[in-house]
Amino acid sequence: MNLKKIFLPLSVAAVSLAAACGGGKQTPVARVDVEPRLVRLPFGQAQTVRLTWTPSAPLEGETPTVFVHLLDGEHKVARTFDHPFPQRWREGEPLTDDFKVYQSALAPPLPAGKYQVVAGLYGRDGKRWPLDGLGEPVGRDEYKAFEVEVPAEDPGPKFTFSPTWLPVEPGGDRQVVARRWMADRGDIRVVDQKGPGVVWLVIQIPATDKPDYKLALDPGASSPSVLVQGNCGGGETNLSGPGIHDAEVAMDSPPPDAPCRVQLSANFTIQSRIARGKRSVSLENIAWIPGGSRKPAAQPADQANPASPSAPR
Repeated sequence: MNLKKIFLPLSVAAVSLAAACGGGKQTPVARVDVEPRLVRLPFGQAQTVRLTWTPSAPLEGETPTVFVHLLDGEHKVARTFDHPFPQRWREGEPLTDDFKVYQSALAPPLPAGKYQVVAGLYGRDGKRWPLDGLGEPVGRDEYKAFEVEVPAEDPGPKFTFSPTWLPVEPGGDRQVVARRWMADRGDIRVVDQKGPGVVWLVIQIPATDKPDYKLALDPGASSPSVLVQGNCGGGETNLSGPGIHDAEVAMDSPPPDAPCRVQLSANFTIQSRIARGKRSVSLENIAWIPGGSRKPAAQPADQANPASPSAPR
């Protein structure tokens, strides 16, 4: 049998090899702009960051998730702020994506210093897409987006909890580093408040159909819910249905004789088959926003604050 050797020019061979290995520069699916580029983030505080997306290519029917990872000095993920893409993906239609960057007052504080935050898009099975407009890539379709500066001093107010809150326990991931369950109606006091602001809370109402606990509704209730009230002009918000919910309680300057506080009242209790005692809702994150915030559009209960940093690295 006569075999013929075929020789390709070096450049063609390189291109062919890169294509076979999935290499080569891919066309970005969107341009992304970010504001601000530097976020000052004391312990126990939250700030809003805005991404402006301009999609330029289809995603083949996938619903993307935005991953936002804060890296420590060793370039390891220290915190995540992942969230669903805020609207339907439409080519050529710019849209804004406001989300919280925070140090939850329940979690250990980040050491003082400056941190790099990277961002990108991922879909099913860890698929990622190339983007344009952010900083240089630092990994597989993840890009430098902005920086976080953690000051050495903590100028913000503190939170104290009434005895009806159970001890802090680990949250299990880098999005919810720690959580705290409420056993009954609970108060959260804002201590050393020096001016107006907002208390931002992420609250989980447990599902009703889990085998490891029993959920009991109060008489007359048809669905589990929690009422969130503030005593310094914040009004009240009713969160209903199982899932993750976020709430913002505005706080005017405190009166001279008492601190501002947030009160949570649930219309249900759960009895765990593993742990002793009754409980109701869990507080997943809490932070102070000085002066106020740009509140994002309302999101479904199961999408307001993803529980896990599921974007693979």
